[in-house]
Formats: sequence, structure tokens, C-alpha cells
Amino acid sequence: MTRQAFRKTLSANDTGQTKSHQAGMLIPKGDREFRDFLGHLDPDVKNPRNTIHCLDENGDVLDLQYIYYNNKLHDERGTRNEYRLTCLTAYLRRNGAQAGDEIEISKDESESFHRIRFLAQSHALPAKVILRGWRRVH
Repeated sequence: MTRQAFRKTLSANDTGQTKSHQAGMLIPKGDREFRDFLGHLDPDVKNPRNTIHCLDENGDVLDLQYIYYNNKLHDERGTRNEYRLTCLTAYLRRNGAQAGDEIEISKDESESFHRIRFLAQSHALPAKVILRGWRRVH
């Protein structure tokens, strides 16, 4: 049984603490391993997306959207060329997420769905978050 898992330390922007509006969490273009884990998105299609069905730690289903915003490749005036993971806001709010907390997305090859879990960290001191994207958990 093979299981893959990836974690991300949340930034203040990810959790909404900065009050900014963003279209989900950025997935760096260079993070090929995590993008492959989420599935192929065809760059020849404008803004392709996959639904990632997740089961959270409470047994609730969460449908994330893995999107390649690529209008820069398709429209003369397009500006976006980035990968995002969206539909996480309600989940993060429900868990009281703050900068420095983590989320983990995993998948067992024998299951047809992913799993997501929230990992709260101690917030005794202000969190200094080093932005490093998603990292594989072994």
C-alpha cells in the first residue's frame, strides 16, 4: 500500500489574516512533484481544472479545485500563468487557521479520494512563516 502526503505551512495570506483577496493557495510552477500528485492539467486548454475530492479528519467531504490559470497563454491581454488550489477558505476558517499552522493532503493508492487534515501549531509567540510551498512528508 503506497501513500503520498504533502504539507504546507500556512502564511497569513493563506489564512485570510491579511484581509487580502486571493484565488486560493499558489502552487509554484517548479513544484512538479506536488502538481503531479494532484493530477495533470492540460496547458492547451484555457484555465483547466480538476476537482480533488478530500475526506477531512471529521469525515466530511471537501471538494478542492486544482486550477491552472493560464489566460496569458490563450488571450492577447491575458496576465495569469499560475497554479492554484482553491475552495479551502471555509475549511481553514472552521479550524481557526493562523499563520504557522499546517495542512496536509495525502492519498493512498488504494483509495479513490484524497485526505486532508489540519495541524494546529502553538501560537504562544508570533509566527514567523518561511514561505516554502508544499513539501513531501515521508
